[in-house]
Amino acid sequence: MKKTLVFILLVLYLQQAHAQGGGFAPTNLGGPAMKYQGLRDTDLVPDAELREKGLKEWRLKRDTTLAKAKKLLEEKNYTAVNQLLFPYDYLEPDDALFYEYLGKSYFYAGLHQPALDCFVISNDQKKQTDLLFFIGQCHEKMGNEKEATKFYKKGAKEGSADCKAKLEK
Repeated sequence: MKKTLVFILLVLYLQQAHAQGGGFAPTNLGGPAMKYQGLRDTDLVPDAELREKGLKEWRLKRDTTLAKAKKLLEEKNYTAVNQLLFPYDYLEPDDALFYEYLGKSYFYAGLHQPALDCFVISNDQKKQTDLLFFIGQCHEKMGNEKEATKFYKKGAKEGSADCKAKLEK
C-alpha cells in the first residue's frame, strides 16, 4: 500500500514538473540579467589551450568591442554593456579599459560590489585618478564611509575634481 501511494505521488510530481516546463524556470521575467563572475580564479583555466584561443579572439575583437561598449555606456544601456563584455571576463584580460567599462556597467545598474571589483582590477592595471572616485562611490554605497573617504582623499590629492567636490560636502 505504501509503495503504491509513493508511486502515485511520484507520478503526480513528475507530471506537474513536466507541465511547468520540465524543471527550473528563471524568475527574471523583466528582461536580460546582469552577469557577474563572483569568485575570481587567479589560476589559469585548466584548459590552457582554450584560454589562449579565447585571448586570441579577444585581442582581435578588442578595439571594436570596447568602442561598442563605450557607445552603449553613453546611451546608458548598462545591461547591453555587461552582456557584450562579460563573455570575456573569464579570460581575465590585462586590459584596464575593459574592466573600467564592465565596472561602470555594474555601477550604474546598482551592483556596487562587482563594480568595485572591476574598478580595483582596472586601477591596479593602469592607475587612473577618475577611478578613485568610482571606487570611493562603491564603498560609500555599500556603507563603508571610512574606506570611501580614504579613496576620495587619495583622488583629491591626485587632482580629481569629483573627489575634491565630494570631500567638500
